[in-house]
Amino acid sequence: MTADVRSIDAVRDWHAALTTYGETLDEAVAGVELEIRRAFDWLSDQVGLWQRAVRECEDEVVRAKAELSARKFPDFSGRMPDTTVQEKALRLAKARLEHAEDQVVRVRAWIGRLPKVIDEVYRGAVHRLVSFLEAELPKGLAVLDRRIGSLESYAGLRPDYAPGPSSAPGEPTLPSPTPSQQGREDKAPPASGEGTGTTPPTPEPRP
Repeated sequence: MTADVRSIDAVRDWHAALTTYGETLDEAVAGVELEIRRAFDWLSDQVGLWQRAVRECEDEVVRAKAELSARKFPDFSGRMPDTTVQEKALRLAKARLEHAEDQVVRVRAWIGRLPKVIDEVYRGAVHRLVSFLEAELPKGLAVLDRRIGSLESYAGLRPDYAPGPSSAPGEPTLPSPTPSQQGREDKAPPASGEGTGTTPPTPEPRP
């Protein structure tokens, strides 16, 4: 199998582009892994935050119940005081407690669910990509590096080596003459009067 290499610099540029491609993918994979760790850390922080919110809401419910209970005794005139404000405060405290407890359940559910989602959607694909970056790409770069070395050695052994321009589409490429053809062309006799410095005689007219 042969290759029509027109420029060794182009092959070097290809090698450099593949190297940059591998480095870029390495950085991208590392960035995704970092974001995954940040997601787990964020979920862990959220569990702690909502658990503290649950304790605070529980204290708020206890205070709201105590205030409502204090308002259920008649005043000095024997009338029962209005408890609308205290009842509303108790309802809001219970709603906030319920919301905080619900958030704790949701966050814990995501802590258990997220690893499965990552394994199903991400791990398989990134494992194949990492295998390519760690095994296949270095092998390809090594082969390409050897090919570049071979081309440079070939060009160094032939000082006259200079890849010619590609022919235009549809334009035939004329073959180079062989040494035997070149020799015959060099030995071909000159045309009459050509290269001798003399002019052929002009025939005299007959009477």
